[in-house]
Amino acid sequence: MRDNYNWYVLYTKTNTEARVISDFTEAFKKRKLDFSVELFCPETEIYYRKSKGGNGSTYKKRPLFPNYVFIETDMPEKDFSKEFSDFIYKSNDIIRLLKYGTGRISIEPEERMRFEYLFKGKRCLDRSVGIIEGDVITVTAGPLMGCEGLISHINRHNRTATINVEMFGGVIEAKVALEIIDKR
Repeated sequence: MRDNYNWYVLYTKTNTEARVISDFTEAFKKRKLDFSVELFCPETEIYYRKSKGGNGSTYKKRPLFPNYVFIETDMPEKDFSKEFSDFIYKSNDIIRLLKYGTGRISIEPEERMRFEYLFKGKRCLDRSVGIIEGDVITVTAGPLMGCEGLISHINRHNRTATINVEMFGGVIEAKVALEIIDKR
């Protein structure tokens, strides 16, 4: 975790994340600000079975939080609001900039640390592997290891788990890859 960096989160219209990233990056460059910026949409691996007649299966990357674009920058909140509130308001693709009830617009450090722990230094939540004993799941490998409390539902057929992640004082559900290799 880079200490003096903030994460801001834009909530966007469906399937516009790539365009928002492109437009925001361009707007940032045009302003020639003395700050760094990186925009990203966290991803996860999801299991896909090949269609009829196809052999095997594969894992593909998908957005972890569809409709959300994350902005990592060393720009302080006050400067970010001043520079980009008009851009966000006028964008046809951005619904809003997420914020807390207190008005704070950057993700709290504790929430950010949880995300960075799950991502393991990447922008993708890799698949996890686990076993079920009775009603208890134990994740034996992958980013969910030690985070079993986040899991609210398991779909063994699709090899996914639904996790509940806290962000901006609320809870967001996300589907992540979890392969159960044994049930006892």
